[in-house]
Amino acid sequence: MDDEIMFKIALTTSILGIVGIIIFSGYIGPQELHINDINRGMIDQEVSIQGVVENIKETKTSQTYFLEMVDGTGKIVVVVFHQNVEDYEKYNLKLNNLLKRRIKVVGKITEYDGRFELILKDSKSLNIIS
Repeated sequence: MDDEIMFKIALTTSILGIVGIIIFSGYIGPQELHINDINRGMIDQEVSIQGVVENIKETKTSQTYFLEMVDGTGKIVVVVFHQNVEDYEKYNLKLNNLLKRRIKVVGKITEYDGRFELILKDSKSLNIIS
């Protein structure tokens, strides 16, 4: 095959690949999981989980919130650090009002004291479903 033809094929393929990445990048998101699907191999991965907030605890010193969330398959703690709490409060959303509400969160899986936790990615990573 001629070098010029190979160059044209490679260039066309590259351009199509870049255009495809640009078009579909908005549709690529974190993996949606059930709580019982989480395992040690997923630590430090970003995932999305839906569930109901069963309990809310707040630290007295650092304004960090711990949301206990259930989805029918298990329970996990979602950690919301103070910088995200401040962002929510700017929009008059009090995290204590999330009790018994269905939410969807995106965050990084971690392990603390032998139990999995989800560290909230940012203030846009928590959505109230109902």
